Amino acid sequence: MKVLFLKSIIQTPMKKTLGLLFSFCLIGSAVAQKPIQGQRTAEVNLNFQTGVAAISYNLPAELRFRYFLKDNVSLRLRLGMRSNSSKYSVSNSQGTVISEVVNHSGFGFSFAPGIEKHFVGTKKLSPFMGAQIGLSLNGGARKDISNSGYANPTNNVVIDGDYYHSKSGYNFGLNLGGYMGADYYFAEHIYLGAEFGIGIFGMSNTGEGTEKHVRLGASEVNSKTLGSSSSNLFGVYTGGLRLGFVF
Repeated sequence: MKVLFLKSIIQTPMKKTLGLLFSFCLIGSAVAQKPIQGQRTAEVNLNFQTGVAAISYNLPAELRFRYFLKDNVSLRLRLGMRSNSSKYSVSNSQGTVISEVVNHSGFGFSFAPGIEKHFVGTKKLSPFMGAQIGLSLNGGARKDISNSGYANPTNNVVIDGDYYHSKSGYNFGLNLGGYMGADYYFAEHIYLGAEFGIGIFGMSNTGEGTEKHVRLGASEVNSKTLGSSSSNLFGVYTGGLRLGFVF
């Protein structure tokens, strides 16, 4: 009897909370409107996952902003940034760590201004299409390895005092493309959006890098790695699902 009484006490606030949330969505849906001239929007990406966490916020990987010049025309700006590192160890047969490998991606920044044309759609659904030009700059990736002079060390090439260090050159990218998508305003000043795009032209240029190592206790060897460049025509990308706010 006590267990049932406690269960009722616990469930009642939860039912009220869910009811309030549901009512909020209904009320918000009733008054939801698309943005008009002079208003702004800000967006973040959403990632759907399997497991415990169904949704995660992709920050600060990319942020998007809009300014509506007219009710159906907006300027857009995408800002992105990237930086990550990883580390793993090489162990001997006894489980003792004998070498460590550390990777750093280098800091990356992207900047993509664009313009959008919004179509009539419905009161809450705003389909659009647009064009953008993207610029990106990425710092050189770095790899540091202790007790081995090789880029991918194994047990049989680990010697105390050896080391390996490399750094790639800076990378610059440029792309031009178009896109289309739609936003759905499910509550007042809040919307979900999705889009996909077509890349018309893209190019990438990576500068020279450096590499140095000591192997088998010998003298240090320094060298340069060649730069590279590439270009491509036409390609398709998806922008994922986005959560946006009007202000």
